[in-house]
Amino acid sequence: MVLAGAGSGKTRVITQRIAHLIAQHLAEPEAILAVTFTNKAAQEMRERVATLIGSSAANKVHISTFHSYCLHVLRKHAGHLGYRSNFSICAESDARILLRRVVDDLASQENLSLAELQSQISLYKSANETPGSDNTKPVVRDLEIKYQESLPDVYQLYQSALKAANAIDFDDLLLLTLRLWQEKPYILEACRMQFKYILVDEYQDTNKVQFALLQQLAAAHQNLCVVGDDDQSIYAWRGADSQIILEFEKHFQGTSVITLDQNYRSTTNILNAANAVISHNSVRKKKQLWSSLGRGREIDWFVTGDEEEEAKHAVAWLQFIQERTGARYRDFALLYRSNQQSRPLELAFRQAGIPYVVYGGQDFFERAEVKDIIAYFKVLVNPRDEAAFLRAVNMPRRGIGDGTLHQVHDICREEGLSLGKALWEMLKRDLAPVQAAQGIRDFLGLVQQFRKRFKEFKESGQTLRTVAEDLVLAIDYHSELQRVCKTPGQAHKRWLNVEAVLKALGDYEERSETPSLANFLDESYLNSDQDRFGRKERRQDGVSLMTIHSAKGLEFPFVFVMGLEEGQLPHEKSLRDHTIEEERRLFYVALTRGMRHVTLFEALSRTRFGKERMTDTSRFIKEIPQDLLKQQIKAVREMVADKVAPAKSEKPRARRKKSAVHPG
Repeated sequence: MVLAGAGSGKTRVITQRIAHLIAQHLAEPEAILAVTFTNKAAQEMRERVATLIGSSAANKVHISTFHSYCLHVLRKHAGHLGYRSNFSICAESDARILLRRVVDDLASQENLSLAELQSQISLYKSANETPGSDNTKPVVRDLEIKYQESLPDVYQLYQSALKAANAIDFDDLLLLTLRLWQEKPYILEACRMQFKYILVDEYQDTNKVQFALLQQLAAAHQNLCVVGDDDQSIYAWRGADSQIILEFEKHFQGTSVITLDQNYRSTTNILNAANAVISHNSVRKKKQLWSSLGRGREIDWFVTGDEEEEAKHAVAWLQFIQERTGARYRDFALLYRSNQQSRPLELAFRQAGIPYVVYGGQDFFERAEVKDIIAYFKVLVNPRDEAAFLRAVNMPRRGIGDGTLHQVHDICREEGLSLGKALWEMLKRDLAPVQAAQGIRDFLGLVQQFRKRFKEFKESGQTLRTVAEDLVLAIDYHSELQRVCKTPGQAHKRWLNVEAVLKALGDYEERSETPSLANFLDESYLNSDQDRFGRKERRQDGVSLMTIHSAKGLEFPFVFVMGLEEGQLPHEKSLRDHTIEEERRLFYVALTRGMRHVTLFEALSRTRFGKERMTDTSRFIKEIPQDLLKQQIKAVREMVADKVAPAKSEKPRARRKKSAVHPG
């Protein structure tokens, strides 16, 4: 186990080890499995390995995310678990549609949040547990009684709905692979024999299912190398368990532990502050980061009136730093705990004419027009994908109303038919109204036609992209966008996203040896995580605005951490759930993103749920030694007045008088 502190070169350890294993003839490239948690990280690893051992050998090394590897296994063996090999991967929004139907079918269940149910089911799956089982402990504290009582039924019916749709969600990719290995040991043995060496990056983000998968896979050769930093374990809310890295030696006897504590990113002042803060966590592997990059400037600390003043101070301070250092806009990142904190910042940057990019917004695959096109693709690949079918059947509108669809659902339930076959039965039995009947014929005919065309695209001398373009033309989707959008500009913007899907299909086809619509969907959904920092806007000269979670793994010369108040950072939920240590790790991650300088911002009041509330200083600021902090109070208002002068027409907002000097 390599305990690698922030900025100490975690990924380099993995890539150098792969190169060493191959160079010393300890393993053939195809006998090495390297897994990580994001597609961006996997791609970077591939590129680094290629520079060390050449593209030909690098392509033989299996480098992927946990989910990609498990999908690879399940595509071959899903039949043993009662799924057909063309199963769909159910995205979060599709899963919520299924959950809605499940909850609606449970007539006694009312006022249940789908988001809460979805989160709880995911947490149970990540912990390899089933709600209601004898050995199950509550995954999240203080869960309302109504959810505790409802979860067993909802979970069971949700899994049943997924299987009926021949679909699995992201958590099932891992859980079903583990179940497959447990039920079919000979398949596990084949997987074990395939890989002689297993390497894992970002091990601190592992959940219990991933840990169990690694235990099973590494049992034969025991050649397991993990790299991680327990101080950067910040994903407990989505199932990661920091105890897994803390107890590595306990689970794998004879472990060698190597600590990397030299940081190649940040100045000594930044690291001393980070070390001081994280030392307050009681459950951690002790390490002290150090750097040879020089002492650097103290951490600046601004105390402002409210979030609007905080944003104006941030703009003024950024411009001040620019004038002194010649830094580019892209050298700055403003980090915050919650996405809603970006709004006043965006307004201040727009008023100042400063370009910026907000990360962590709506995922590309969650945009309505993208989901519409993808829904058609999914129906063509998997006719039983209920969520996709229901989205596509009335997009564009075909006169197939809710009443007709309720009848279809009844036929599905009573006769065990897919939605498509149930629609055919509606026509045969003359159950649908005239307008709906014509819409059903049009839709089923379209699906039949294009399912055949996508299967035979090579024989007909076409490409996947040209067939997809014909499909979009056949449903007249461009006209549909013009109909539903308020302005031509909005319609054009959404149409560009449709073209982006078609381009992505074409790009996939060019680099794939065996292109198919099904494989494109697999690749698309496995690449639709929150990892968007390789996109073009990341290279634009704009200030980066993002949550601290989104910033993990990144670095910037100048980092501003916003909202250093109790209830904000640490978040108020952590105060209730007693997860302060994770919040402290989050602040540690924020500090260690900075290369040259870090600035902290605090507001004396902040608007929460429409009400202005006075705040208290974050405990994390108090944990930084005073000689590392430089509090910026004097001349701040003058600086803001010079840099961010309000427009002449802007009237000053009435507010309660606040002290310019921090009470602490």
